Amino acid sequence: MEDSSSRDNAEISAIYTRHADTVYRIALMILKNTADAEDVTQTVFIKLMNAPTRFDGNEHVKAWLITVTRNACRDMAKSWWRSKRGDMDGVKESAYSPQDTDRDIWNRVMGLHEKYKLPVYLYYYEGYDTGEISRILKINHSTVRTRLRTARLKLRQLLEEDWNDAERA
Repeated sequence: MEDSSSRDNAEISAIYTRHADTVYRIALMILKNTADAEDVTQTVFIKLMNAPTRFDGNEHVKAWLITVTRNACRDMAKSWWRSKRGDMDGVKESAYSPQDTDRDIWNRVMGLHEKYKLPVYLYYYEGYDTGEISRILKINHSTVRTRLRTARLKLRQLLEEDWNDAERA
């Protein structure tokens, strides 16, 4: 892919079509607010249009978009405006529409701490390996593996509790 000066509308449109859902789901997962996730998605693709970055294929574009999304979410989370307004925390939204059989697991993933949630999402839902996640999130490779292991243990514990509760009922 060439630099941004040679990116045309068709190329930007193709990238948007391929990756908008991923960008939106990650933003919604982090911010837990539809309007903010939509704003971040728009911001990310505006940055793409203006980015002088040269991309080495579709996976590089996707990794760049995930990194920019994460950073845009962090910027939005610490903005003055966000801290002064009230969110509708009672309204739970799903960044992903799982089948009924996966809904329990997905809800548990969404309930994990931020540091576990994004690596789990990238590994299991986006198909990245731990090395790629390490590069995207700019954290140590062993830290990614530890977070995935800890998240799996937490999820297993929660699901076993649910299973035991269901058996008792």
